Amino acid sequence: MQTRQQQDALQALEDVQNVLEQEEEFKKSYATAVHRFPFLIRQNGLQQTLAFYAGKAHAKAETGQNTRDTAEGLFLDHILATLNLNSEPDQVNILKDLARADLQSYMRHTRRCLEVALWYRRFVESVLKIDATGTSIEETTDRGNHDGD
Repeated sequence: MQTRQQQDALQALEDVQNVLEQEEEFKKSYATAVHRFPFLIRQNGLQQTLAFYAGKAHAKAETGQNTRDTAEGLFLDHILATLNLNSEPDQVNILKDLARADLQSYMRHTRRCLEVALWYRRFVESVLKIDATGTSIEETTDRGNHDGD
């Protein structure tokens, strides 16, 4: 039997590893979305942050793409699926459910989102090797090693 943290870590790792197959620009957008997520929750609240990510995904997908084809949409689906808020993540219904949630449930979902987001951030840095600025960690390290040359 695994702890909830172990399950979250495993799911986040699998999701981030799947992003490795994407183009470099998509990986950077995904990493940026992951790094910004906890900050936005603390600043604006969970529901507003989820609505913001859903809005960004829909705006980028207006060319006829699926919202999951955008970095924000994919990350949002990853977060919602990991949290098991819905067996088939439906962003609109989840936002409605959160709007109706009592304070205790809303706070519980907020804490869970922050916990799960931490795993995604760790794996974005270790697997994708992209920091909060969208810069490759390897590039930053290489520059640091050559500054003295």
